[in-house]
Amino acid sequence: MLTNAVTRSVWALFFRAAGRQGRSGLLQYAGQFVVLSVLLSWILGLWASLFLLFASHPGSIVDDATKLPADLWETFYYAGFTLSTLGVGDYAAAADGWRVLTSAAAFCGLTFITAAITYIVPVLSAVSLQNQLSLLVSSMGRTPQEILVNSWSGADFSSFYDNVSELRQMLVQHTLNHHAYPVIQCFHNCDAGKNVVPAVVTLNEVLRLLQSVSAEIPQDRLKRQMLGSAVTRHLELQRASYLGRARPSVGEGDVDLTPLAAAAIPLDEDRVVIAAPDERRRLLSALLESDGWSWRDVYGDSAGN
Repeated sequence: MLTNAVTRSVWALFFRAAGRQGRSGLLQYAGQFVVLSVLLSWILGLWASLFLLFASHPGSIVDDATKLPADLWETFYYAGFTLSTLGVGDYAAAADGWRVLTSAAAFCGLTFITAAITYIVPVLSAVSLQNQLSLLVSSMGRTPQEILVNSWSGADFSSFYDNVSELRQMLVQHTLNHHAYPVIQCFHNCDAGKNVVPAVVTLNEVLRLLQSVSAEIPQDRLKRQMLGSAVTRHLELQRASYLGRARPSVGEGDVDLTPLAAAAIPLDEDRVVIAAPDERRRLLSALLESDGWSWRDVYGDSAGN
């Protein structure tokens, strides 16, 4: 509860300071500040709790040289170097019970230091993975239409489906990382082409546009279904963890299919997916808004508001 409260508060502070704009460079520092704030809150909490325990009984801590009872500041100092496992030794516990408490606190401090280090390393690895996913998607095209045009060989979309397995694997791992390390949601890139949120929405829209392609064009339906399932699971995680109360104010406008027609990609008029304000569209809009983006960042100038 403490970690969630600190994480949401620090992110909200950065988000408001950035004017709720995903392109703001200020948001690039939000993730680091969230991690540092969480660690600092736990350090202060442990330190304050141990201090209150010792301070609850006058004379629990004494000066090791003079054997005089420590005052509050000296007790606070003793609690700090006990948790940090420094073991300075200029103050000591006065009785056996306080000595046992000191030993337990030292073990607690050592455990916390170890846990903090082992937590930060995989968090940075998870952030690196989400950056790789966004860069892979953006390298295929800036917009969903551009991705389809770039992967169109004149007969099929085999070049796109060749990358689907890697995309799916990275997206599934990214979703699992969200379960283990929710703080990666706060690591932001101010470039929409390098940000994972527009990348996930772009993948969803590519799959949606592929449904508009004529049935005569061969497609790997199994790979498309597997990628679609991975996107759905990620969106469900976002809705359960972050978007439960979100009420998006900006919806998707009409999508320009002219680039697809210009590339001679045959479309089936009966299968063209029209932008509709259904639950999935609202979820995607909420996901974009939660990170400071809009549909224009996904579709470029081809999407109206």
